[in-house]
Amino acid sequence: MAELKHWISAARLRTLPLAFAVIALGTGLAYKISDGVDWRIFALAVFTSFAYQILSNYANDLGDGMRGTDDHRTGEKRAIASGLITIPAMKRAVRLWTVLALICGGTLVFLAFYGQVLFYVFFALNIAAVAAATSYTMGPKPYAYWGGGDFFVFLFFGLVGVLGSAALYAPLHGSFVLPALVAGAYSAAVLTLNNLRDVDTDAKAGKRTLVVRMGKKWGRGYFKGLLMIGNVLSLVFALYWALLDGNQALLVFHIFFGLLISRVVFKPFTKAMEPMELDQLLKPMAMMTLLFCVGTAVALNM
Repeated sequence: MAELKHWISAARLRTLPLAFAVIALGTGLAYKISDGVDWRIFALAVFTSFAYQILSNYANDLGDGMRGTDDHRTGEKRAIASGLITIPAMKRAVRLWTVLALICGGTLVFLAFYGQVLFYVFFALNIAAVAAATSYTMGPKPYAYWGGGDFFVFLFFGLVGVLGSAALYAPLHGSFVLPALVAGAYSAAVLTLNNLRDVDTDAKAGKRTLVVRMGKKWGRGYFKGLLMIGNVLSLVFALYWALLDGNQALLVFHIFFGLLISRVVFKPFTKAMEPMELDQLLKPMAMMTLLFCVGTAVALNM
């Protein structure tokens, strides 16, 4: 039986801040236009997002491990590829976390929306989120292997994650689409770094990510484009609220964040060519995404 530390490693806890980030951002957006938020709902939403993420990480480890994709990858070693956890054991873990994610998400939807039309919408979204988490690298046609990963990351870590968590507490404001798109773009940028790092081994394993399909040069331009799109949309959102209610804190935060992400991620990326150099940028990019989400949520309500 695999040791607990191997299960913890396979859960890839370093990815949980991204799951928390979208919930924090959505909650902060809702707080701006509501009388307050139910912190019990918030806690359950965070736990549900963690369940989705851990399920996804276990399923990805299993799917890539069974296909041999992780045999020569750079960076963090995966449990199946390294033999630390057996395939049958990981399959049981995936089934367990699938049930847990469905229960957590179902409970959250019931508490927040029971008796409303949105109950049925979010009930379906809960099932879709679990299906997306398990089918990234698993199943007969996993979407990571034909280049669909970017779209689903953008969707669930952007529009669905942010707007869905905001809708738990209050009707949505039209401007909320902008920071949701930023969160999606930055989350897709994290995935793109990962795919740039693994482009050669992915190609050999038949994993046709967008970077594999379009090439390294395109992938590098795509990454820069995602950062620029996020920065522009963030500025538009900050200017909108500055004009609407005189919120200067959000504009100041945007300027600070833009300078910081340029220094911490953009400039180092222009020099990073080797897989290990790209791997070292994954954590800073993830932390910048977390900072944007939490910082925007706080600054908007100052």
